[in-house]
Amino acid sequence: MSNKFVIIKDEIKKQVDKLDKFVKKYKDISQTVQIPSTAYMNWGIELDKKGMTDEAMEKLRTAALMANQNPAIYINLGIALLKQQNYEEAIKNFRHAVKIDKYNSKAYAMWAAALSEIGDLKGAVEIYNIAQKYEPRDADIYLNWGISLARAGQKQAAEEKFKKALMLNPLNPVTPFLWGLLLFDDEKYQEAIHKFNHSLLYAENKYDCLYYLGLCYLKLLNYKFAEKHAKEAISIDKTKLEAYTILADCYMNTGKENLCLETFETAEKNAQTDVSFYTNWGMALQKYNFIEEAREKFYKALMLNPSSEIILFNLGINFLISKEYTQAEEFFNKVLEKNPNYAPALFNLAALAFNRKDYSLALDLYKSSYENDRKNYALNYNIANCYYKKGDYENAKNHYKKCIEYCPSHLQAYINYANLLVETGEKQEALRKARTAYLMDKNSSFTNFAFAVILMKLDKFNEALEKFENAINIDSEHVLAHLGKAEALFYLGNIEDALSALEIIEDKAAEYNEFGELQNKILETVIDKEYTTLTDIAFQYCNKFLQRYNNDKVLAIKNKLSEKIESEANQKWE
Repeated sequence: MSNKFVIIKDEIKKQVDKLDKFVKKYKDISQTVQIPSTAYMNWGIELDKKGMTDEAMEKLRTAALMANQNPAIYINLGIALLKQQNYEEAIKNFRHAVKIDKYNSKAYAMWAAALSEIGDLKGAVEIYNIAQKYEPRDADIYLNWGISLARAGQKQAAEEKFKKALMLNPLNPVTPFLWGLLLFDDEKYQEAIHKFNHSLLYAENKYDCLYYLGLCYLKLLNYKFAEKHAKEAISIDKTKLEAYTILADCYMNTGKENLCLETFETAEKNAQTDVSFYTNWGMALQKYNFIEEAREKFYKALMLNPSSEIILFNLGINFLISKEYTQAEEFFNKVLEKNPNYAPALFNLAALAFNRKDYSLALDLYKSSYENDRKNYALNYNIANCYYKKGDYENAKNHYKKCIEYCPSHLQAYINYANLLVETGEKQEALRKARTAYLMDKNSSFTNFAFAVILMKLDKFNEALEKFENAINIDSEHVLAHLGKAEALFYLGNIEDALSALEIIEDKAAEYNEFGELQNKILETVIDKEYTTLTDIAFQYCNKFLQRYNNDKVLAIKNKLSEKIESEANQKWE
C-alpha cells in the first residue's frame, strides 16, 4: 500500500472520529440544553403563579421535550396538574421526577400531597416518610404533610407537622397561617391569633391574615380589635366582602346602627356582592326594624339563590314580624319543601298554628322535631302548652317537668305548670311552683303579676293584692295588674277602692274584655246591696266612664242605680 493511501486512510479515520465526537456532543446538548429548557420551565412556573395553568403546562411540556432528564420540570408540571385536579397525571409526573432523581425530596413530597388529594392517606404517609429520610430538614415536606393530615381530619398530627415546619423555617408565612386556620376551626381563637400575627410579619398579601385576626377577635367578642383588623384588611383590598361583614357585625354588636348600615352600603359600591351579603344586610335591617328594606335585600338574595333555606326562612320571619301571617306560613312551608326537618321553620309554623288555636296541628308540628331533639327545653315547653290547651293534663305535666329538668330557670314553665296544677286540684304543689317562679325574679312586674293570678285562683286575696301592687309599683302602666288589684279588692269587699282602681285605667278600658266584665260585676254588686254611699260612688263612676265610652251595659246599670237612689230617697222621706 502506497504512502498516499495510508495518508488518505488516516485522514478518513480522523474525520470519522471527529464526526463521532460531534454527534455525541450534539446528542448530549440536545438532551441537556440547560439554557432554553430552563427558560421555558421558569416561564411555565410564572404563568402558573398567575393562574394561567393551561399556558403554563404548554411551556413546561416544551421544556420536558428539550430536557427530559431534568426532574424540576416534571415536578412543576405535576404541580400545575394538581391545580387542575388532574391527580393521576400529576402523580405520573412526580414519579417520573423520582425515577430521574431518586433522592429528590420535593418530588416525593408533592407525590405524597397528590396521593392525599385522592384519599390515599396511608400511601401519602409512606411517601412523606421517604421524603423525610432523604431531606429531614426540608420545611416544605412537613408543611405539605401537615396539610394532608389536616384534610384527613387528623388535626393533632397535622399540628405536629406544622410545628416542625415552622421550627425549620419560621419565615414562611404559609405555615403559621394554615396552623392558625386549624386552631380557628377548633375554636382555639386566642392561639389562632398568635399564629395569624406570626404569618402577618412575613406575608406579602396581608389581607387574609388581617381578615382572620378580625374574625378571631369577633368570636372572642373583642369588638374593638375586630373592628381595627377589619378596617386594616379593607384598606388593603376594598373589593373583598368578608372584612366588611366583620366590620358591620362589630357595629351591630356595639349599638352603632348608622355605621353598621353604612358599611353594607359601602361594601355594595366597592365589592362583588353575593347571596350571603344581601342575606346579612337584610338581617341587619330587620334587627333595626326596617322591615320593608330588609325584605328588599332578602328578595335580592333569593334572586341569586332561589333554593336557599336560610333566605326563605328569613323572609318568613320578615312577614311574621309585620303580622302578615299567610305570607309567613307560605315561606316557612317553602323551607320545609327543601328540608322537611328544618327545625326553626317547623317551630314557627307550630307557633302560628297555636296562635290561631289550632292546637292539634301545632302539636304535630312541634312533635315532628321532638324525636331528634328530646332534650330541647323549648320544644318540651311548647308541646306542654299544646297538651294543656287540648285538656290533656297528664301529657302536659310530663312535658312541663321535662322542660324544667332541662332548663331549671324557665320561669314561664313554672307559672304555666302552676296554673295547670290549680285546675287539677293540686293546690299546694301549684303554690310551690308559683312561688319558685316568683323567687327567680322578684323585681319583675310580670313575675309578681303571674304569681298574683295564681294566688287569686287559690283564694289568697290578701297575698294576691300585695303582688298586684308590687307589679304596679314596678310598672305603673301594667293595665292587667291594675285590673287584678281591682278584682282582689272586690273579693275582699273593698268596693270603693276597687272602683278607684278601675278609674285609674279607664282610658285603656276598651282594649281589655276583662275590664268590662269586672266593672259590670262590681257595679251590679252595688245595685244588690243595701243603700250606702257606695251607690252614689258607683253612679258617679258610671257617669265618668260614659263620658269616654258609649257602653249600653254601663248605661243600663247607671239607670238602675238612679232608680235605686230615687227609691231609697222616697223611702227616707216617707
